[in-house]
Amino acid sequence: MAVRFMRTGQQGIILQNTETGYKIGIDLFLSDDPDRQVPNVVNAEDLTDVSLIFGTHDHLDHIDREAWKKIAKVNPDIKFVAPKFFEKTLPGELGIEEGRFIFVDEGVSADEGEAHIEAIPAAHEFLDESPEGLHPYLMYIVTISGKKICHMGDTCLYEGVYAKLRKIGPFDVMFPPINGRDARRYSENCIGNMTFQEAADVVGAMKPALAVPGHYDMFAGNSANPVDFTDYVEVKYPGQKVMIAEPGEFIEI
Repeated sequence: MAVRFMRTGQQGIILQNTETGYKIGIDLFLSDDPDRQVPNVVNAEDLTDVSLIFGTHDHLDHIDREAWKKIAKVNPDIKFVAPKFFEKTLPGELGIEEGRFIFVDEGVSADEGEAHIEAIPAAHEFLDESPEGLHPYLMYIVTISGKKICHMGDTCLYEGVYAKLRKIGPFDVMFPPINGRDARRYSENCIGNMTFQEAADVVGAMKPALAVPGHYDMFAGNSANPVDFTDYVEVKYPGQKVMIAEPGEFIEI
């Protein structure tokens, strides 16, 4: 069976089994915003054929709360995947029934429809954790039709992350963020990610069949050049397949 993906800008990804039509969305940022540089390539009201919507963490461009409310109304069968950290708050705050959520964390996986869902913690920029050991930022590892996708959400590197990725891999596709971080952005509450060099080294170590950079194109003050990432991977890790995926373009895995 074939699986294809489409970037929607920032870290947004739509995945689809082309034979069955089964479709999921991860970190879809769909709301209008005067600062967005990437026009919507999908509309919340049109996602009536999507089975799962994932949010890696509770920031607007990853869990788009207004879009989730719209999607819940037009698609009564859809379920929402979020960090277990938000299990007690997110359903009530969104006005969406608790039974329509799937909450996961490291060691708390789920099977829903055609998808097997696993998670590991992400550090955005710190590896935050609740007293109960739950994490507000996650990476999702989703397996559909035998294809294992690692969506890294928003993350920096942290001690032990390579071991966690190796344990759960190998991956058919990895989607790392590459926009980096600096003092200016952090002082403005713009929390950062891996630099393109750090993302390249993760890809070089994990050796996925394909790596596709993300989180570089939505906001002018929080951007990066994806060519820097692909050039660096191609020079440092010859033979590692990488590509820049333009929003709205479906690509078969």
